[in-house]
Amino acid sequence: MSKLIYENKFILTKKLHSEYYKLCYRKTQKKTQVISAVLAIVTLAVAAAVMMLFRNVLITSVFATLGLYFVFMIFFGYSFRCWVDYRRMQDEHGQVIVMIVKFLSDNVNVKVNKTVFSFKYSTIEKAYETDDEIILILKTAGMIEHGQVLFKKGFKPESELIGFKQYINRRSGKMIFDIPEECAGDSVDGQ
Repeated sequence: MSKLIYENKFILTKKLHSEYYKLCYRKTQKKTQVISAVLAIVTLAVAAAVMMLFRNVLITSVFATLGLYFVFMIFFGYSFRCWVDYRRMQDEHGQVIVMIVKFLSDNVNVKVNKTVFSFKYSTIEKAYETDDEIILILKTAGMIEHGQVLFKKGFKPESELIGFKQYINRRSGKMIFDIPEECAGDSVDGQ
């Protein structure tokens, strides 16, 4: 039986989900932004060419609209995708999305309302941190990059945060978190 080391409980609000998307989408979806930029340039150029060469307002309008859509996707694609993803999660799990992330001695167990999945510590590649969140970035063969959101205030007591970061560094075998030297000896998990 696995031993519970840390537990993070929280309700995934629109604000927390938006922070996750704003940070992760911008960092991990650069390729999508580049493709959107190229498509914006091409469609706007085609719109200009059609207008100058053929003076066809309908076709020009279609290409100009597509070009503006791709410009929007460059800068705000994550907002639209965030909204769609949060609505999908609410459809699957209900209006209130309760997340319980248990850091066990052998793996990490995630429960989203009634759905449960787990992942190994070795799949944690890096972490992003905001004022309210820690986002563990996971990567396994055959899976696109995925982030596991943790709410900092979801740790009880909140003082567990330094020990948690040390534990993740140790268990993943990587320097996921930079920990100040004065805190390096303050491990809470006892391992």
